Amino acid sequence: MVKRSKKAAVIKVPKDKLLAKFTIFFFERPVATALLWILLTLFGTLSYTTLMRREGFPSVTIPLTFVGGTYFVNDPAKVDSDVAAPISRIALEQEGVSTVQAQSSGNFFTISIAYDEGVDANAAAAQLEKTVQDSGALPKTVIAQYNVPYFGATGGDVDKLDVAISFYPLNEGTPITEIVAKASEAANWLNDKKIHNVAEAFIKNPFEDTVNPATGKAISVQRSFDRYGKRDNSATTYHQSVIIGLAAVSNADVIKLDKDVRTALEDLGRDERFSSYGTEITASFAPQIKDNISELQRVLLEGLIAVLVVGSIVIAVRASLITVISMVTVLAITLGFLYAIGYSLNVITLFALILALALIVDDTIIMVEAIDAARHHHKDRKRAVKEAIQKVSRAMVAATTTAALSFAPFLFVGGVLGSFIKAIPITIIAALFISLLVALIFIPFFARELLLGKKQMGKKGVKEVAAGFEANIANFFAGPMLWARNSRKRLLLVGMSAIAVGTGFVVAGALIGRNVVFNIFPPTKDTNGVVLSISFPPDLSIEQAEQLAAEADKLAANTLGENYVQGSYFASGSPQGAMQQIELISYNKRDIRSPELVKQLQEKFNNEFTAARVAVGQLDVGPPAASFIVEIRADNRQAAFTAAHDMATFLRSKELTRPNGKTARLVNVTESSSNQYIRDEGKPIVTVSAGFDANDTSTLVSLGQTAIKDEFTPQKLASYGLAEDAVSVDLGQESENQDSFKTLALAFPILLLIMYILLSIQFRSLLQPLLIFMAIPFSLFGITFGLNLTNNPFSFFAMLGFFALLGLSIKNTILLTDFANQARRQNLSAVDSAVAALRERFRPLFATSATAVVALIPL
Repeated sequence: MVKRSKKAAVIKVPKDKLLAKFTIFFFERPVATALLWILLTLFGTLSYTTLMRREGFPSVTIPLTFVGGTYFVNDPAKVDSDVAAPISRIALEQEGVSTVQAQSSGNFFTISIAYDEGVDANAAAAQLEKTVQDSGALPKTVIAQYNVPYFGATGGDVDKLDVAISFYPLNEGTPITEIVAKASEAANWLNDKKIHNVAEAFIKNPFEDTVNPATGKAISVQRSFDRYGKRDNSATTYHQSVIIGLAAVSNADVIKLDKDVRTALEDLGRDERFSSYGTEITASFAPQIKDNISELQRVLLEGLIAVLVVGSIVIAVRASLITVISMVTVLAITLGFLYAIGYSLNVITLFALILALALIVDDTIIMVEAIDAARHHHKDRKRAVKEAIQKVSRAMVAATTTAALSFAPFLFVGGVLGSFIKAIPITIIAALFISLLVALIFIPFFARELLLGKKQMGKKGVKEVAAGFEANIANFFAGPMLWARNSRKRLLLVGMSAIAVGTGFVVAGALIGRNVVFNIFPPTKDTNGVVLSISFPPDLSIEQAEQLAAEADKLAANTLGENYVQGSYFASGSPQGAMQQIELISYNKRDIRSPELVKQLQEKFNNEFTAARVAVGQLDVGPPAASFIVEIRADNRQAAFTAAHDMATFLRSKELTRPNGKTARLVNVTESSSNQYIRDEGKPIVTVSAGFDANDTSTLVSLGQTAIKDEFTPQKLASYGLAEDAVSVDLGQESENQDSFKTLALAFPILLLIMYILLSIQFRSLLQPLLIFMAIPFSLFGITFGLNLTNNPFSFFAMLGFFALLGLSIKNTILLTDFANQARRQNLSAVDSAVAALRERFRPLFATSATAVVALIPL
């Protein structure tokens, strides 16, 4: 039986003068510090409630150009050769062009040009238009428009569409030409109204002007259609409709914009000229951002209450109250900082603030606990504060810096993803350093009366609620070291046992990780929308396509029933296909989740709707879900279509086996239409596209790619008369997602190296940073175990959590190592120093870990 000292070794306070002087400067000026706190907190509160504009997502510029138009020849091959081919060739000769894709049908063409990151898409589009015109390569009857897409409420569009309004007749049988004329009149009415925050109202005209080459006369051709559905009185009714788009003024607040537009539409409805028409807002960021702000406030409130309760148990009631006040202060100042650098309150910044809640608790609790511990040893509060600062400030600076560094790789993610998520690392890094400053400046100020009053000073026998529990755990972990401290053999045994335990965690993490699937952007568990992607058979007129869409609408509405709210095609309908977005009732009011509704809809369409192919998916967050698209070079078009047919047959029957042995299949396998000509990088292609019956898209895309390569060998392709490089897989958005993900993977070892260098300087040792990094293998076990237990994939969001966890775990080991070094400088042995550090620092480490976990539970 080993006797254990119940009294921790007495460690002299290190002489860390600089930070102590900084803190004492503010501590001795309570009035000035109070005014500074009020000023910063008030500015942050005003930023949140009034100053910061609300928007759906951060404003980003994506370097794309769409060239679309008409060539009235009623021959897709001629449209392809006379228009798509020369424009593609000229575009590929432009500097900074990444990819060029073109589609041609009977009288219409669409060409998308993606540029390298950093290219000014507007300038590039203008230059392309001038070059094409100067070349004289296009027939005179071609009408082409060059547009840079704007990413608004309905996704990427050639118009700046921040709010979409479905304008529809209440009476069936109204001619489309009459609906268009009345919608134009309504748009003009809205422009004359001069709605606050609205720059312009316009219609998405389904007709396009062109020239008949046979007569040379101008004609108007219907190119698209729109339908609007609404559930009312237990029935869903669809109408022909026209989209009225609203472009917001620069830096508009989406909530104010939405409110102003709804007020204007109420006035429009009272105008007799529009009494036989209905209007509904079908796309706006306002409802989403309202829900997110509500969620943020709820999560923050619940998280802060959780911190208060846990802190009261683990430390003390007064100390936990200071922690909560400090965290609110950090969040307020962070919001003020975001406003000052021009950031808006959007989905990304709100997410970052919620995540930051678990990170900023560290500095606040460590400082509060240090002051709480010091007050028991001194009757002078200035001395207590000075001792607390000298004990923990250096470790706090090192820990906060490494935690902030753990998010630095996200600053270097490029492409569309990087543009969207850049606010996350900026917000969290700012919150971490602000939490450090709040700990050094304001926590001692808050503690003046709450912890450092005359009655609270010098009480050495005080026991908090969890003090005995914490001490017992600390002694349990210290036991093996105390048992072995006087024996080399025992020390070797304890050390080897520790290595074995650590190795066991690493091996267990790797084994469990085999069961965790990989998907960069997995679909969410439940959303408030579904998408119907309809592919029509060839040779349909636009009237026939709309009739088939009406049949699909009826089936979708009957299947969804009371879960249906409204739906719109957003002018996407054409003879080739259409895409309908359906809004569901809120998931808070539904008994069934959206994935199950998607499954039911897909089964209904597969079994009962054979007139066209319909793929059903969730209307989800993040980049668009990747499709599996195989491209076949079509220099020999007939051979390419023969190969495409065989490939589609192969994919429909192919079973994909994941590394963990589980299988998946490809669904909605579709071959491109013979009446549509497609070019990629200027070369004619035929495509085969498919989806998956599971949501680990990143893994399945890779498996599908391998399956195609193994089945369609060079010898087999030669049998079709195709070259060995005729087949390729277009990963689309998934390719960019994987490139962005690789950036994070490459940044990880660089990040560890930078952390190692900084910690080596901080601790003046090349070995101690490696000791600090020992926390990482345990973190990896926790990640794989947690993801497997909750059936979540390893994704971008999991990677974000990993970097946050990395910062937290390293902060803990930094504090332990720093205190052990203080003990070593007082001539304690290595074992006694480790034991002293564990006993002294276990309380704040346990408090920070427990409160961080509890703070995240509401999220």
